[in-house]
Amino acid sequence: MDLRQLRQFVAIAEERSFRRAAERLHMSQPPLSMSVQRLEADIGVTLLDRTRHHVRLTPAGEAFLNEARRTLAHAQLSIEIAQRTASGKFGSLRLSFVPSAAIDVVPKLLREFRKEHADVKLVLSGDTTSQQIAALLSGVGDIGIVVPPLGEIQGLRIHLFCMQELMLAVPRDHVLGNQNRVQLKNLAGETFVGFPFKEGPGFESVVMTACQENGFTPNFVQVASQMQSILAFVAGGLGVALVPQSMQAIAMENVHFVQVRSGRQAIRYSLGLAYKQSNDNPAVAAFLAMAQQLGSREF
Repeated sequence: MDLRQLRQFVAIAEERSFRRAAERLHMSQPPLSMSVQRLEADIGVTLLDRTRHHVRLTPAGEAFLNEARRTLAHAQLSIEIAQRTASGKFGSLRLSFVPSAAIDVVPKLLREFRKEHADVKLVLSGDTTSQQIAALLSGVGDIGIVVPPLGEIQGLRIHLFCMQELMLAVPRDHVLGNQNRVQLKNLAGETFVGFPFKEGPGFESVVMTACQENGFTPNFVQVASQMQSILAFVAGGLGVALVPQSMQAIAMENVHFVQVRSGRQAIRYSLGLAYKQSNDNPAVAAFLAMAQQLGSREF
């Protein structure tokens, strides 16, 4: 017994006629009749009561018809699931991100992805860059939203997809607490709060490079592995901090945000999508393609 025989039996049962069923199936009557006879022989019961004038289902045929329809529907569902999985529209995707991206970038990505991939189960986590890299390399994660550069990591690839801007966070009672813009070179004498290099090498490389290009090396007096903690230290008067522009959305008492410039230019950095080159999850390719399109027009 195979699916072809089930489809033929269902057509006969619904049409109540071998002729009409054969026309519906685009085949001749003799092979259709032989197929049903083989089906009945295989399962050992008579399914159809047929004479020269009518075709009727036996009680066994009525019961078999219901199950045949369910089997065919389930088979079709299995085909669709396989096709949707292969196209990245079914299955699961484990996505991690640097916490600062959760404020503006991640919501946009998720909304756009779910428009065409609502049946993909998303497993989300906010992690430091070092945690993301470990998860990607071990196969625990599929994609990580990171701040490059990360250096050469065997087997890992990064797609850049959008740009972000740095802002300066200062205590309200700081001399810049009522200013809107500052030149980065004028911060040489400040004490800084920052991100541990081993936890976020890409972001700290951006900060260090920007400062060095403006003639100084920042004096870090405190580090924290979460941006919210960095803002808390700024609020406490421990120093100033270069943070992603998105952190302005966090209303924290005693913290003021100032635009920071290098000459006439804002200080910008890239966000990238990191993934293991050998990862064959189709949802990864679908997410990367969506992010590339979105990044060109939304961020």
